[in-house]
Amino acid sequence: MLTDRDVIIRAAEELYDPMVSFAQELIRRRSDTGHEKETADAIYKEMRKLQFDVVDRDRTGNIIGILKGDGTADALMFNCHMDQVDPGDLSAWEYNPFGGEIAEGYIHGRGASDTKGTIATQIYTAALLKKLGVRLKRDLIFTFVVEEEPGDMWGAVRMYNDYLKDMRIAFCISGESTGLDIALGHRGKLEVQVISKGKNSHSSAPWLGINAVSKMAPMIQEIDAMGRNMPEDDFFKGSLSIINIECHPGFNCVVPDTCTVNIDYRFTVFETVDSILARFRAAADKLEKLDPEAHYDIQVRRLEHTSYTGVKESAELNKPSFVTDVRNEYVQQTMQALKSVGQDPKTYYWDYGTDAAYFAAVCRIPSIGYSPAEEQYCHTSRDRINIELMKEALTGYAAICMQIAA
Repeated sequence: MLTDRDVIIRAAEELYDPMVSFAQELIRRRSDTGHEKETADAIYKEMRKLQFDVVDRDRTGNIIGILKGDGTADALMFNCHMDQVDPGDLSAWEYNPFGGEIAEGYIHGRGASDTKGTIATQIYTAALLKKLGVRLKRDLIFTFVVEEEPGDMWGAVRMYNDYLKDMRIAFCISGESTGLDIALGHRGKLEVQVISKGKNSHSSAPWLGINAVSKMAPMIQEIDAMGRNMPEDDFFKGSLSIINIECHPGFNCVVPDTCTVNIDYRFTVFETVDSILARFRAAADKLEKLDPEAHYDIQVRRLEHTSYTGVKESAELNKPSFVTDVRNEYVQQTMQALKSVGQDPKTYYWDYGTDAAYFAAVCRIPSIGYSPAEEQYCHTSRDRINIELMKEALTGYAAICMQIAA
């Protein structure tokens, strides 16, 4: 007797080559944040070719494809992002970061693991379901968003509020890297700015000014001390990293009057923006009492966005934490479906942040991660995706859809 896995694999075999070729095509299309148009166009064209019931582009440039169900149950949503980080030092790469080369069982290149290999796999899941003749009770919504990499979820926010908010969505599966395991959430991320205020003078007469860089030095020590005493809860332990320091004006023999430090603060389930900023404010108050010339502003960094379609907006770099209960009915059905096709996923939590935080924590859509990509390759010069894991994930995604939506 044929198992579910046998049936799905037999139907999937003819789709392996076009799925891999499409992943290569996506990797070859450079899509730095804000410049995703070529990748978006390729996704749009591929979904039209595969005869999705709906293929659309919202005003911000996000791409949405839908396989229609009979409407008797709320939708199942898949999500990935189209932008990729800069390749960095090209000499560090063994393979061309925009070559999409196949070697050693992998497709190589920037964005392969984050998340272009998964985009191809999710899109071809729809093709596989059509090939299997699966009748759906739920819509399957495939969403591919812009500008995820900066970390403020802006593309996902715009897509949900401009396109999806009136749709009933039961469950979301993110394509961020999990190596066929199931991610149940992650810590929050807040980018905090600490700004020391000084006074300009000619640098040949520093006694006439107040050097903002010098005033920042003790604050950096306070921040380092804070990082050695981070909160933790039943799920996560917080961390922080100073990721950028700059001063103004920073040239032409002038004592700088401002110095700005950006801190990547990863937080637990029970912390809030206000409680985090209060930690930094307490450190600033302490130093201001010790030094009357010291003054610090504490704020959340804002980022200016301009999408490839021309939409302009600023957003705070604030990504919530979230945890999806493993006992959730859709999580349990996902695990059951994956086991039915011979997979045995473990559950864990991502170290990094994802757009799933917006859907889970803000939109209140239960969300998980499941993907063929592997975290160890994300944002590295060894960026790649395992072709065999893509095939397994194609089987896994189809089984999940058949379990939850058929």
